[in-house]
Amino acid sequence: MKYFIPIIFFILISCADKVTQQDLQQLNGYWDIDKVESVDKKVTKYGANSTIDFYFVNEQNEGYRKKTTLDFSGTYKTNNIKDKIVIEDKNGAFIIKTITSLDNWEEVIISLTKEKLVLKNEKGVLFYYNKHEKFNSN
Repeated sequence: MKYFIPIIFFILISCADKVTQQDLQQLNGYWDIDKVESVDKKVTKYGANSTIDFYFVNEQNEGYRKKTTLDFSGTYKTNNIKDKIVIEDKNGAFIIKTITSLDNWEEVIISLTKEKLVLKNEKGVLFYYNKHEKFNSN
């Protein structure tokens, strides 16, 4: 019986949708942070966001991430600071390595679809994103 729980856990993890190389192109675009879940399961929800993350990744899994804001005219504004990113496959998991002039860090892509993104940082904190949709005043 003591092996039953770990076996069930392994089966559930194995059946989960894994992020594939083809999925990585879905990262391209604008993403709104929805919530952050700490290691102790404390959840911080975000409402309307003043900043939106923009990702660009090419076929070689290299690109950048930058912070943008959306003004009321529907135009994205940025200070043009681009954090270099490289995505690596480590033992079947895709890792986003971010390189800036001040710091470097890694995040595991837990889930990636056309509408949702979940990242996990080195401390185990989960970041949940929704694909950003522009507000249409028409």
